[in-house]
Amino acid sequence: MNSNDSLITEIKEVLDGGSPSRREAILHELTELFLDGAARYSNEQIAVFDDVLLTVVEHVDREALAELGRRLASCAKAPPALLRKLASHLDIRISAPLLKEAVALNDDDIATIAATASHNHLQVIASRDSIGEKVTDALINRGDVDAMLKFAPNEQARISHIGFVKLINAAKREHSLTEIVASRTDLPDELKPFIAMLRRSSEPAQADAPAAAVAAAG
Repeated sequence: MNSNDSLITEIKEVLDGGSPSRREAILHELTELFLDGAARYSNEQIAVFDDVLLTVVEHVDREALAELGRRLASCAKAPPALLRKLASHLDIRISAPLLKEAVALNDDDIATIAATASHNHLQVIASRDSIGEKVTDALINRGDVDAMLKFAPNEQARISHIGFVKLINAAKREHSLTEIVASRTDLPDELKPFIAMLRRSSEPAQADAPAAAVAAAG
């Protein structure tokens, strides 16, 4: 057993025998210790905190988890596995601060969460200040129109070419998307005629996005 395993075992024994208030106190103390030194900790030290905190969070209530999520959201070196666990939590009170603001979550993390997240979780993800193409692709692929309406006006939300194709197709059913997509400064020139057709047409289905692009989208 290495030193990390030994430390985790000792902490787990304390948690198993401790009162709820004692468990929360341990979480608070560890969180303070981590945040106080996060900027100077090595990756190996952060990994130790990650392992230990993952053990501790299994023994505290949701209010404590929500507070932990709020505190970690602004930490650029937050423990990665812990961050993903909290950000994917089914309780939106726990996951929302991280999905909205966590600087240490990368696009792969967020896109993975978006692939199976609830409607409410998707709304929070779509409201991030800055969103990469992998994330907007994941949101579009979920077919959640409310999420599309939330991120599409945001020029800091990057949209892939195939993402624009799918947004145009979604705009046939949700006409409020049409003007939003048309106003995007990064709308590819070759797709602008299809948006123009949607804007003119009383039969939105007449404006078919390029067949090849749709086929490529799967």
